Formats: sequence, C-alpha cells, structure tokens
Amino acid sequence: MHGAEGIIAGKAPIGALPQHLTRGIGAGLAAMAAQWLSLALWDHALDFQVIWLSGPLLLALLLCSPYKYWMAYGVGWILGMLSLSLLMGLPAKGIATINLAVALLITLAAWTLSHLRREQATGNFLQLLLFLVVAVVALPIATGVVISAMSSLVELPSWLSREWWHVGLADSLGYVLLTPAILSLLNPGSSLRRDTLPGWNMPLITVAALVLLWLAWRELGGIATIRPLLLLAPVPLALFVALRAQVVGACVVNLVVGLMAIELSLSHQGPFVQPESEFTTISVQLWMLAVSIASLYLAALVEQRRTTQRDLMVTSTEVRELAGRLIVAQEEERARIARDLHDDINQRLAVASIRLSALRRKVDDCNKQDVSQLQSDLIALSEDVRHLSHDLHPSMLTQTGLTAALAGMCQNLRRRGGPSIELLVSPHAKDLPEDVALCLYRVTQEGLGNALRHADAQRIEVALQMAHHQVQLTITDNGKGFVTEGEGRRGLGLMSIDERTKLLGGSCRLQSTLGKGTELCIRIPLEALGPA
Repeated sequence: MHGAEGIIAGKAPIGALPQHLTRGIGAGLAAMAAQWLSLALWDHALDFQVIWLSGPLLLALLLCSPYKYWMAYGVGWILGMLSLSLLMGLPAKGIATINLAVALLITLAAWTLSHLRREQATGNFLQLLLFLVVAVVALPIATGVVISAMSSLVELPSWLSREWWHVGLADSLGYVLLTPAILSLLNPGSSLRRDTLPGWNMPLITVAALVLLWLAWRELGGIATIRPLLLLAPVPLALFVALRAQVVGACVVNLVVGLMAIELSLSHQGPFVQPESEFTTISVQLWMLAVSIASLYLAALVEQRRTTQRDLMVTSTEVRELAGRLIVAQEEERARIARDLHDDINQRLAVASIRLSALRRKVDDCNKQDVSQLQSDLIALSEDVRHLSHDLHPSMLTQTGLTAALAGMCQNLRRRGGPSIELLVSPHAKDLPEDVALCLYRVTQEGLGNALRHADAQRIEVALQMAHHQVQLTITDNGKGFVTEGEGRRGLGLMSIDERTKLLGGSCRLQSTLGKGTELCIRIPLEALGPA
C-alpha cells in the first residue's frame, strides 16, 4: 500500500531512487570506459574516428531494461561522456549538445526496436534484420547527419567535424559489434546461457588462432599476391566461434579481430594498407562491417537451431512424462477393474452357481440336465472372468515374483490351445525392481498376444537374461511376420511397448521378415543389483 500511495502522490517508492542512481552511475562509468577505448583506437594521423562504442553500449542498456530506467541510463550516459570530455580538455558546450542529441536518437531507436521486436535478443533472422535496419543503418545515418549539421553551430573536435558518412561508419561498426553481444549475454532466453558453457579447449583454440592471425597479417600482409587469402583467414575462426559460442562469441571475436586490423593498419602493416591512408582506415571499417554482419547471421542461425532443438527436447520430455502418467493411470484403472471383477462379479457368479446347484436338487429329472449345463456354463464364465482379472492386474507378480507370473501366463496360454511356448528366465529376475518387473510382464503379455492374434505362430520363445547391469527380454516366434519399415505402421501395442521401455531408460528393437517370424528385444539398464 505504501508503494501505491507513493505513486499516487507523485513520489518515487522507497528504494526506487537508489536503483535509478546506481544504474545511472553504472551507465556513466561504462560510457566513460567505452568512449576511452573508442578514442584509443583513434587514427591520430588523419584525426579519424575508427569505431564508436559508447553509443552502442547505451542502446544495449535501454533494450535490456524497462522503460522506467531509461531516464537514469540516459542521464548517466550523458554525464559520463561529458565528464570524460572535460578531463580530456574537449569543448564542453559542443560535446554536451551533441551527446544530448545523440542520446535522444538512441532512445528513439531503442523505442522503435522495442515495439517492432517480440524479444530483446537477435537470435533469429527477422529480429536480426530489424536490428540491422534500425541500429546499424538508420541510427548511424541519422547520427552522422545531425552531427554534421550541428558542427557549424557549436564547437566540436575536428574528428566530429568530418563528413557525415565518416561518423556514421564508425557508429555503425560499433552497433554491429557491441550491441548484439550485450543483448544476447543479458537475455535470459539466450541459447548460450541455457546450454553448457564451452570447455577450456574452445578459448585456447581461439587465442592460438588469433595469435597466428596477428603474425600472418603483420609478417605477410605486404605481399600483394596473398592478400585476398589473408582477408579470408579469419573466416574459419568465425565459423568455429559462432558454432560454439553463438552471437556473444562471434561479436567478441569480430571485435578482437577488428582491433587487430585497426592497430596494424594504423602502423601501416597488414593486408588493409592502401596507397592513401584515409582509404586504409575506410577499408578496415568496411571489411569489419561485412564480416561482422555475416558472422551475426551465421551465429543467429546456430542459435535458432539450438533453441529449436532445446524446445523439441523440452516437448519430448513433457510428452514422455505425460505418457508415463497415462501408463500409471492405466495400471491403476486396470487394478480397480480387476478388483471389481474378482471381488464382486466373480463372487456373484459363484453365488449363482451355488443357487443353481441347490435348484438342481429340487427340479425333476427331465430338467436336471439343463440346470447342470447352465451351471457348467456359469462356472466356465467365472473362470474366464478370473483369467480376465488376472490379465488386467497380475496379483501373482507381487505375490510370487516375475518368474512365477511369466510361467503362469505361458501356462494359461498353452491351456487355451495356444502354440508351444518356451520360457527361459534368469535366476536373478527375483531381484528386479517392481517397475522393471511390471514393464517386462506387460511387454511379454503384449508380445505373446501379438504372436497369437496376428502372427499365427506355432512356436514362441521367451528369454529373460541379466548381464552387465542390464536386463534383456527377447520374444521370438516363427509366425508369418510383417513389414516393419516403409509401408508398415506400428500399432498401439508396439507403441505402448516402446513407451514403457523408454520411460525406464531402455531401448526397444523389433525385427520381422515376411514368412520368417518376428523378434522383439528390449533392454533396460539397472542400478547396482549385485552380480548378474
């Protein structure tokens, strides 16, 4: 209630001011550091700004934060830029005016992007395209035009008084190198933050490749015949980093490679050196811009595929959990129906049989035969109900164990005029957990049922073996077989077998050939159960 009253009264809630102040100070210090790095990469010979990093930093902060903090970030950024300008002896009035105008343009771009995009990341092609159009093309052009127009009105440093496209190119390079990395790093849904971080070998390989690239550019950059090859040398590294570290890694490596190219070019070394110094700096900027955009698209493709794979895995896990709950619910319902059949229906049939036996003694001799036949039919019906109850919920499985339950199942099928069934069970089957034993029983029940109903098998072999901390169940018949691939389709029974096996971390293999029978084999891993 206190916070609501403060908002109604027009005052900031308690704790809001320290948060705004902290964010503003942090933005100011970060802007000073980014601007200092930008000026450190300044082409002193031509008084030329190569890359601008403080503006891209502000854009990333705005896109990653709620609207209520935008004012704090903007004011802190302007004060940080102004403080660094005063320390360096730059014209304060002109710098303050330019920073205010640029901050407004960046805020407008951030507002546009926040309304056009569904999320802050640049992890897919559409989001990346919108970012490139607004932040890498439109915003630098607008910034360059505004600064060029204001250079005649206020006093500015000479490197800000050049043609608008010089300023825009330096700004564009900063936006394509720094902002996507910060957005991807701070985005909670980023693939890099959800996946396992790359191992130690990835940064080691990257550093070694960067060192080799530096040496190759410095020592061989003056050879005209291999300059095209040297310009393509960073491409394998960019592919490797984009595949392993997505957008963040691609931006960091591109920034490092770009800094190497700038430093070598400023000292007139490397493959970018042109007859005229101004063209050398421009060629480095254009090359960095092209490589960075291509790397971003590759990283976005990788991140999009990683996100899709992760979503599919989550969906598969949810479906598997749902299948597990359905199987548990099915077993519970089977147990309930089995109890009803055994405790209610079968008991009522038994009472009816007893009454028929008493009635037979009262009827005359000509009707006794009919009553006896009716009693026999009722007893047979009671036996069928008992078998049905047992099939629905094998009480023998919990009372006498898996071996006896499987033996009872095979014996009942033989009594009903079924095929010859050979059962081989490992003596260690008694040590199996209840869920594993129930799965093996249900798989055997389904496998034997399929062999009887569809295969017309005359001989069936059921083998249960345990070895190397796993249990293997194999059901083989000499029936007519069926097509397992191509036009063949799995029925609900086989799908149930597969789901039951996978829920326990096992695997299912089905082999069948027309006219040569069928083999069903499942393997389920086990915890330590002692020697098998």
